[in-house]
Amino acid sequence: MAETDHDVAAEAIDVATEEEIRICLFSIGEDYFALPIETLTEIIIPQKVFPVPTTPPHVLGVINLRGNIVPIVDIRSTLALPQKTPVGQVAIIKHGTIALGIAVDNVSEVISVPDSSLLALPPDQPGLTAAPGRNRFFKAVVQREGAAAALLDLDKLIEAVKLV
Repeated sequence: MAETDHDVAAEAIDVATEEEIRICLFSIGEDYFALPIETLTEIIIPQKVFPVPTTPPHVLGVINLRGNIVPIVDIRSTLALPQKTPVGQVAIIKHGTIALGIAVDNVSEVISVPDSSLLALPPDQPGLTAAPGRNRFFKAVVQREGAAAALLDLDKLIEAVKLV
């Protein structure tokens, strides 16, 4: 056997792994939106929603979810989307101490996306967007194959969706 003067040691190469965010993609009308998965507790099919008198029109009512009363809201008017009466599914979110159901048409998938695929939103340009001021409810745009989804800013959305 031949003797070697030195051992070849594999050098550990630090590979910077890009941070990823797990999001849930869903549609409301023709538009696609996303929520961070850590804010989502579950997706449920619509059940009996009990209307609450004197609430704003976007508050559809409340449901009893395993003994917890959860308000259900339709964020279409907040996002300046066309109204639709039947609720396809309800995304139950937990944000701080608030539990809230958001009426959505269809939940499509849960995916992991690299932070680099999150694109900043341009500021609202008067006259260029169908709903001025709507971008404030979005944190970023998530690029997908042939489509994009707006990542919702729950702080601003919950602030705008007054329950009483």
